[in-house]
Amino acid sequence: MRFSRLKFEAATLVTAVLLAACGGGGGSSDGAGGTATNNASGGGNSVTQPASKPATSSTVPPSTSPLNAPANGAVLLAPAAHATAFPAASGNASADGVAWLNAMRQNVGLAALPGDAGLVTASLDHATYLVDNDAYGHTETSGLPGFTGADPQTRIEAVGTWSMMGEVVVAGQPAAFDDSLSPVETLFDAPFHRIVMLDDFTSMGVAYMANASWEAFNIDFGSDSADTLPQTALVAYPYAGEQGVPTNWLANEDPNPFASAPQYELTTVGYPVTIQGGFGTTLSAMSFTITATDGTNVPCLAQTPQTTPGELSNAALCVPYAPLAGNTTYTVHVTGVLTASGQTYPVDVLWTFTTAAAGVAHAAVQQQGAQGNRPLPKF
Repeated sequence: MRFSRLKFEAATLVTAVLLAACGGGGGSSDGAGGTATNNASGGGNSVTQPASKPATSSTVPPSTSPLNAPANGAVLLAPAAHATAFPAASGNASADGVAWLNAMRQNVGLAALPGDAGLVTASLDHATYLVDNDAYGHTETSGLPGFTGADPQTRIEAVGTWSMMGEVVVAGQPAAFDDSLSPVETLFDAPFHRIVMLDDFTSMGVAYMANASWEAFNIDFGSDSADTLPQTALVAYPYAGEQGVPTNWLANEDPNPFASAPQYELTTVGYPVTIQGGFGTTLSAMSFTITATDGTNVPCLAQTPQTTPGELSNAALCVPYAPLAGNTTYTVHVTGVLTASGQTYPVDVLWTFTTAAAGVAHAAVQQQGAQGNRPLPKF
């Protein structure tokens, strides 16, 4: 979930809901929450490969090289020259969340985010509310234990002044989380939530709370600048040259990437690909092609600002219908248009990443949840 309080060229101060990761989905809801990493409900564990590739595909020009772009076009943010190591699970989900997300942001080419005391307070307050009430999602109900604000914008504005605000949250039974890294990994694997985690915020507050029956992990974000990224920069994940990318993901998110193909909900699909611009930019006419080393096309279901206008504005994603092959290099080609400050820039970028061994995922809970032998987290 993202909120903005942006100063536009007319010098007026406007508040608007812009983006995603609001929760909702399967099971009962507290108003904005849902079951699972951006919750979705649905049935079945079988995946059927589409007979033909989606209309969003295009042909990869062989002359295009990774990170290349047309003249005066949008360009991919260059990943770090040397990858930052991810932490081992320490048993402290808050500390692990900070370390893991900042390592990921640095690897992608973004700045690490410092902690902000106000955001930590807002985040901890919401995590405490969720645990006190065995709840999930972004909203709170006045009169219940631990209530501090009905929605993220209210809670975050109470602790600071930000041009942009965001929140991602996951909660559930303790058995839903494999270890202290599972909450942040599960949030990141879910593409609508990942987009918020890779936005150009300038501060964050990470918090975790648990009792014997419930756990909650929350990150609140704030930005004191509306344009920390160059206006033509694009952030892609998996990032260019990345090794060891998970091959699969349990389609268990709300907003639901498979809303138009519900037979894939709660099935194991391919690892999602995301691309996004900075705050204040928009993407349009987005097209994805994913191909394996041998030239095999990987059909994927795209979500763009045009297909999902209530959730996306500066970002787009494509989720393969079936798991990727292990130890395989994939090429992603994305085309479209980026609009920033009233100017349009062509998007024509191509990059590669390499998967880990088949079946490897960031969050083990997703595979176990897909098999139905442990509860799913709720978003």
